[in-house]
Amino acid sequence: MNIKQIVNMTFCAAILTLSMTVFMPNLVFANSHYLKDSKQETTINLTEDDLKENLLLKINTANNFSGNIKLNGKNIKKIEGNSTEISLLKLLKKGKNIIEINGVDKSIGSTLRVELIGANTQISQESGGSGDIQHILIIYVP
Repeated sequence: MNIKQIVNMTFCAAILTLSMTVFMPNLVFANSHYLKDSKQETTINLTEDDLKENLLLKINTANNFSGNIKLNGKNIKKIEGNSTEISLLKLLKKGKNIIEINGVDKSIGSTLRVELIGANTQISQESGGSGDIQHILIIYVP
C-alpha cells in the first residue's frame, strides 16, 4: 500500500462516518451517562414541630420505572405509574428510620424525582438516566 491509498481510505472512512447521521437518523450511539446506575442519600433531622403535620413522600417518574419503597427494611409500597405518594407520619418510629426507594428505569434520559414534604421540610432529590436507581432517605425522629 502506498501513501496515496492510505490517504484515500482514511478520507472515505471519514466521509462514511460523517454521513451515518444523514442516512441513518435513528442510529443512537450509547452515552455512558445514561447507562450508569444511580444512588443518592440524604439525612434529615426532624423536629417536634415537623411531627405536628403530615409528612408526605412523593415520587414522580417515567412510565418505564418499576420499583418499591422500603421503610427500615420492610416493603411499604410498590411504585406504580408516574406518581406515587405515601404518608409517613404514622409509619416513622422514634430514632433512625431508613427509607429506600429502589427500582429500575428502562427509559433513556428520563428523570426520577423524590420529594419529602412536611410543615417545615422540603427535600427533593432527582436523578436521570437509566438502570438501577436507589434513593435513600435517613430520617431521625425525636
